[in-house]
Amino acid sequence: MKKSLDLALDMINSLLQQEQKAGRVNGLNDIADSQHRRAAIDHHWQAIQTELASIDTQIRDLPRLPPQEQIIWAQSVLTLRGLAFLELDTTGLDDQDEIVRFTLIDSTFQTIDDFLIKPKSRQLSQGASRVNGITPEQLEREGIAIEEAWERIQAALRGHYVVSYSQEWDIQRLQKTARRHNLEPVMVIGDDLQHHTFLSYHREYNLTLASICERIGHPLPEYPNQTSLDRAQGQVHVLTAMANAVTDVRPGKTKGTSIGSDVDLDTDALGDLDSHPF
Repeated sequence: MKKSLDLALDMINSLLQQEQKAGRVNGLNDIADSQHRRAAIDHHWQAIQTELASIDTQIRDLPRLPPQEQIIWAQSVLTLRGLAFLELDTTGLDDQDEIVRFTLIDSTFQTIDDFLIKPKSRQLSQGASRVNGITPEQLEREGIAIEEAWERIQAALRGHYVVSYSQEWDIQRLQKTARRHNLEPVMVIGDDLQHHTFLSYHREYNLTLASICERIGHPLPEYPNQTSLDRAQGQVHVLTAMANAVTDVRPGKTKGTSIGSDVDLDTDALGDLDSHPF
């Protein structure tokens, strides 16, 4: 490519010098010679434009670099002493659905607290059970009352900077639970990992936690074997990857991946959607 560009440029420069030296046209022979030289100039110039267009396409196809401010954010958050990662499982996605599992781990993957909660008024839906790996039998056998769970939730969150994927959804679930059961509101201080991955991947729409974990080489287990612990650990891996500017370790990936290959759009199946953290 370099030789062809150099050759075309050399030919253009030579022809331009000849044309400039010839000066104004003052005869039929002059115009014929000038037309010939200018046609050759145009031919070589078009060849250069074609080569440059190819180079331009290759430049545009280069994978985008992660924003420096997101790398710094992730690095800063990882230094926090009270850093914790939250996951909530619920009986479903409706406003009246209840929290059935609370999981909080630290940045070393150690469990701060993790327990099942027995719902009072809602049954665990089949779709939710398939996604969160919890069965009604488990809730009946191992679930604790919401009043006891709430004390543990308050104690676990206290003093921690909490990161979660789709944190607004998590906070809404906690607030609605407090109002529904006349419990003391919880205070969550932290940040939304989903928002920062959205910025880190240059506003790529609907990028799921599962798809990012796959990109960075830490895929989550398939349903129904995926649990809230797996997703909380996935958040740690994602934040660590962001801090180290790791974006996509999958082989053969040189461009941004399309939505279709990374996002489960099957909302009826309660897949791992952004609006649906479990």
